[in-house]
Amino acid sequence: MSDKMNNVRWFSMALKALIVLAENEGRCPSGKLAEKLESQSVYLRKILTHLVKAGIISAKEGRDGGYSLSKKTEDIKLSEVYEAISAETVVKDYFEVEGKHCFSGTSQQSLCDLQREMETWILEGLQSKSLSDLIEQ
Repeated sequence: MSDKMNNVRWFSMALKALIVLAENEGRCPSGKLAEKLESQSVYLRKILTHLVKAGIISAKEGRDGGYSLSKKTEDIKLSEVYEAISAETVVKDYFEVEGKHCFSGTSQQSLCDLQREMETWILEGLQSKSLSDLIEQ
C-alpha cells in the first residue's frame, strides 16, 4: 500500500477515532479505542500521535491513561484533522502531476493548477464542518 493511500485511510480512521472519543466519557485507552474501531493498536497510535501534536486530542500515560478530546466537538474543524494527518495532500492520490510525462508543458501546468485548486476546495469544505456535524446527524 502506498503512502498516499495511507493518507486517505489515516484521515478516515482519524475521523472515526474522534467520533468514538466524542461519544466516550473520560479517557479512552488506545486498546479499547482500537477494539471499537476494529483496528490494530500500533496502527491507531500512529494516527493518534498526529492528532495529539495538532492539539486536537490529549494523551495521558499510565494506569488511568488514554486519549480524550482537547476541545469541544464544535471547535474541531475537519480541516484541522485533514491537515494534521496529511503529510501529503489527499488530492495527490487522484492523479500524479510530478515527474516526466508525455504531456505538453501547458497540460502539465494545467494538471498542477487543478491539483492546487482541488486542495483548496477540499480544505474550504472541511473548514465549514466540525466534528459535531458528524455526531449530531
